[in-house]
Amino acid sequence: MKSSECERGPADSCRPLDLRIKPLKDRKIILLATATIHNDSLFVNGLFQNVFILYKLFDSLGYAPILLVNEKPKDISKVPPILRSVRMTTADEIIRTSIPIHLLLEIAMSIEPGVRNILRKLGTKVVKLYLGNILNIDIETPIFYPRVHFSHHIVGELDEFWFSPHYKQHYEYAGILNHCKPAKIAPYVWDPSILTLGGTRMYKWRPRLPGESQMLVILEPNISFQKCSLVPLMIIERYYKMCKGDIKVLLGNSEKFQGNPFFMKSILPNLELYKDKKIILSGRHTITSILTEYPSAFALAHHWNNEYNYMTLEYLLAGFPIIHNASDWSDAGYFYSGSDISEGAGVLKRALEDHSSSLERYQAQASALHWRHSPYNPAVQEAWLRLLEA
Repeated sequence: MKSSECERGPADSCRPLDLRIKPLKDRKIILLATATIHNDSLFVNGLFQNVFILYKLFDSLGYAPILLVNEKPKDISKVPPILRSVRMTTADEIIRTSIPIHLLLEIAMSIEPGVRNILRKLGTKVVKLYLGNILNIDIETPIFYPRVHFSHHIVGELDEFWFSPHYKQHYEYAGILNHCKPAKIAPYVWDPSILTLGGTRMYKWRPRLPGESQMLVILEPNISFQKCSLVPLMIIERYYKMCKGDIKVLLGNSEKFQGNPFFMKSILPNLELYKDKKIILSGRHTITSILTEYPSAFALAHHWNNEYNYMTLEYLLAGFPIIHNASDWSDAGYFYSGSDISEGAGVLKRALEDHSSSLERYQAQASALHWRHSPYNPAVQEAWLRLLEA
């Protein structure tokens, strides 16, 4: 199996790679290390979605991907339907059978160095794929959670480590930490199959009905400075002061804010939104519950050092207006730069005024962005093949 030697041009963007389909027994095996995925954990951690989408990518490239889990599920009904047919194994089974493994890719679970060593001796390349802000996490954890021991770095017996493009700024730190050669960039991949359960359910935005308040939704996790609701909330506050209207603000994941005296006593009471009873402080919501319960919602997002976010792509896919500051995706949705509150308020105003009359254009942008990161995009597949076969 090999990729094309030349760069693909625009005319080739929809032409499949010339890959011959082999019988399953003849395919190279790729293990994807992950904790066991259950119904109640699928949307808790974005890594689990990454695991499944990469599984689909490797399957489409003609490999035999297998989820390497800590424990096989005992009750199949607790496994999301879309994951019930994937191949699974455990480290004990792999070591006992000694079948040749082309690659072990650690994503949502780290493997003990002794097991890595055994696999390497059997000819397996062992790679860690980082899909998180590791340096930020390592700085924040001892400062704000001094009693937490979060062992997400298992050092030793790695051949390489890879990064998603939006976390490449941490490659030097990870290299020193892992005593490993410099990182390689692994293309970002996204597919809507988890949101749509393989196409069996669909979500679609609609304009609000007469008598409905306009719902504005902020779902940042608020567990760090990287994804925090303060900037989106200030954007809405600025807009509300300019254009008083019939709006409601759903501030999800607000437990951290409600436990913060400075926010509750100094920030919140001074907001016009709060004085006019426009803010709903709530807990965690899944994206599916938001799309179902608030079909005419407008969403606002803000990141620092977290350029890509599945939630943004999910809103776009369903036609929901998303006001965001992800510069790499500035050609889709409604983009404002950095933490510019004034610009964000103007963008929100434009979105509220124009979205219902711009749905086809909005969907065209969303579809183009989806294809840019699709596991079936030949350019994405070719780049991954170069990594997998290097």
